[in-house]
Amino acid sequence: MTKEKLTDQEKEIRKKAGLFSLSSLIPGLGQVLNKQWYKAVILWLFLLLLIIIEISTSRYGAVGKELANATYGSSAYQVTYSFVTPDNSPDLIYFWRDYGGFITRGFWGLFSLGSVGPSATYRGFKITVEIQQGLPWTRFDDSAYLLGFGLIAFVLVGVLLFFWISTIVDAYKTRKKILSGEPLPSFKEYIKDTYENMFAYIILIPAITLILVFTVIPLLFSGLVAFSDFERGTRLYNWGFSTFKHLIENTSLLKYFLATLWWTIIWAFMSSFTVYTVGFIHALVIESKYVKGIKIKIGKNKTISLFGKKFWRTIFILPWAIPSMITLMMFKNVFNVDGLANEILRNLKMGKNFANFLHFIGLAGDNIFPISWVTKPISGNLARAVVILTNLWLGWPYHMMLITGVLATIPLELYEAADIDGANSVQKFRYITLTQVLISTMPSIIMTFSFNFNNFGAIYFLTGGAPAYPDSEIGAPGQTDILISWIYKLTFNDNTGYYARGAIYSILIFLLVGVFSVWNMSRTKLMQEEE
Repeated sequence: MTKEKLTDQEKEIRKKAGLFSLSSLIPGLGQVLNKQWYKAVILWLFLLLLIIIEISTSRYGAVGKELANATYGSSAYQVTYSFVTPDNSPDLIYFWRDYGGFITRGFWGLFSLGSVGPSATYRGFKITVEIQQGLPWTRFDDSAYLLGFGLIAFVLVGVLLFFWISTIVDAYKTRKKILSGEPLPSFKEYIKDTYENMFAYIILIPAITLILVFTVIPLLFSGLVAFSDFERGTRLYNWGFSTFKHLIENTSLLKYFLATLWWTIIWAFMSSFTVYTVGFIHALVIESKYVKGIKIKIGKNKTISLFGKKFWRTIFILPWAIPSMITLMMFKNVFNVDGLANEILRNLKMGKNFANFLHFIGLAGDNIFPISWVTKPISGNLARAVVILTNLWLGWPYHMMLITGVLATIPLELYEAADIDGANSVQKFRYITLTQVLISTMPSIIMTFSFNFNNFGAIYFLTGGAPAYPDSEIGAPGQTDILISWIYKLTFNDNTGYYARGAIYSILIFLLVGVFSVWNMSRTKLMQEEE
């Protein structure tokens, strides 16, 4: 066999092949080999920051002394370096728990959720709330804190890995350019190209950071809590599907969930449909040729119009301009048993007749006057109707203004062509006005539905979820509770604190609303035209 002859370029490739393989293990090595070390500066700085955070928050320097101390670390103990808690044996020393820094202890807490609870005996100490003898590990573990700090550590390491992988990909692409003989940009050219091509992403860094801190991490926290048995009063909890199992097997909770889900869907649809329809009607009336106003002459050449289109737009927008919480609190008093609604019916001598009417159509469970609008368990349908009507008052002015703007953009030529073809008013409305308005406002309709699905304020400030279901138990929803307001009760009421249940229901809301919104948005004509 003849010995293979290699060119200088092939020798260079083989010589550095091993080094470039190591670049996937050593951060920034690929950039150094390509003589573009400046591309790895961000990675090195971020890695240095994490190392400083880890070392400055750790207790590695105290390991030898404390493990040698017979009082709280004799050789009889077994030291475990596992990120997952092996067991709760008093003979174990959890190294990362006791001595790790923010990153390593965070990962230990994320996987184990803690191992030393209140009143436990650990390394010769009776564990309490207080730190004893200046030793941080003598305080008990709190799974909620460990999960939170663990997620922060996880996100920080995730950002590091993102930069690391980016440098590996960049080193590979740059090496291909070198071997193909392409010229590489200088440092100044690299900075200029980066600024021009990545400017939008650079100015988004503060926003992305805030999204990570205030959106991504809380979402991850809520999602992970669902896969635990976390409830109020527990310091330590475990990973698992026990809460899912409990919600499925408990027929009472399943019944409440299905009833609340069904009402939430009805509420989201009716509250969206009513505000849009009433807003549409008002927009059509205001923009019609019959609303002209009264012209009054001022001076010789100047006239003003009273009660014209601008006047009615201003009047009708007022319910939307007033803060919704104030309006809801006002309506809460209006529909009180001793409130304005019953007082008006009493003064009009219509109280008993109206109570009979509500009972006849099935909204009220009895015909007693004064009417209990939102408090009687037998009148849950009446309370739901009150909530929908109150939301109608709050929401229709916005859609009136939105549709008014859309009506102004419809070309008059379409109506002129329809007149030539002999179309009547109903046909022009159906095939021109309604079609054009729906095309333009469909994304708004979808977002209104999604918003109302989670419209916590409309329920909480008006009824608080009342009335309760007959024979309801602790943690049960009220008859006007939607899923989001029930989640609030499950997690924050004094007698509940079922955080894992609330997290599971939150995930379901996210999936339902997210899938509905994305699927319907993708099918709207506006989105299809953009594509």
